[in-house]
Amino acid sequence: MPPANPAASERYPISGWIEAALFVFVIGLLSVTYVVGNQLGAHPIAFVLYAMAVSAAVLLTVTGPGPDAIAIILTPQSWLIGLGIINMEVFYYLLLQHVPPADGSVLLRLTIPVALLVGWGLFARRPRPMTLLGGSIICVGVAPVLATLDPRHSAATVIAVAGCTFAFVLRTFAAEFHPWNRAARTIPEKLRITGLVVLATSAASLLLAGSAASLIALGVLPPTTLVPTPAQMLHVPTILLGALVGSAILTAMSFLSFSCVVKITSENFAACTAFTPVAALIVQLAAGLLGLIPLFPVDPLLLAAIAIVIAGVFLILYGARRG
Repeated sequence: MPPANPAASERYPISGWIEAALFVFVIGLLSVTYVVGNQLGAHPIAFVLYAMAVSAAVLLTVTGPGPDAIAIILTPQSWLIGLGIINMEVFYYLLLQHVPPADGSVLLRLTIPVALLVGWGLFARRPRPMTLLGGSIICVGVAPVLATLDPRHSAATVIAVAGCTFAFVLRTFAAEFHPWNRAARTIPEKLRITGLVVLATSAASLLLAGSAASLIALGVLPPTTLVPTPAQMLHVPTILLGALVGSAILTAMSFLSFSCVVKITSENFAACTAFTPVAALIVQLAAGLLGLIPLFPVDPLLLAAIAIVIAGVFLILYGARRG
């Protein structure tokens, strides 16, 4: 009689799967709010920094800063993580100026094979053949979306995707080597560390952006679209939408991701997030029908790309599980 397979008999609480599904849905909502922010004329840096600061404040209101808050903030990896998180959202916001949410979500899957290559090149983590195959399939799935980009915006789109990818890799590996993040075991502890990291970097970035905006207004620095003007920093719709996104959407994403990983494991959570482009497409269509954003046409190539990307992600997870 063959021995029992513990993995096959293991059961995960249904609440973990529900939280993972909600996380994927909330990411779709975040994409739509970025499109709305673009329609309102919100500057990406001002909008994202307000959202990040509010989200961090909410997390720390719930968990408290803890006695080691200063030490955590002063850890170099904290600033790398925070800058990675902020820049990831800024570049994603910029990406959605040129492509619909579902297309943007597919393009962001490129972060997965790039992270595998960085881990291989910098940390000698040679991927298994199945993992490499999955990464290659993801690239094949993204190719049709890249091929159908509007030529007028293709360069800006590629730059935004590259910025997202670099920020994702920076955040991922900095978090892996962050001493407090590695030691954290409970959900409140992980939320507290995230809150401290994001609050420190977003507050410093807000101060820097506000100072640069003032110097530009005074004629000390030349104007640039990269830096929000004082009017854009004080734009009421930007502040209100940023506060809403930070207090509700980003905070929910932090809680749901940490909670469901504890309940259903990282591998199963990653499998669920493979369906993020599907959620983005559903929310995009719903928001378009409600008149919140333009009703973007859905190219059959996009549906094929989503299916191929999902297959690639599952191959990577299968390879990791076998390893």
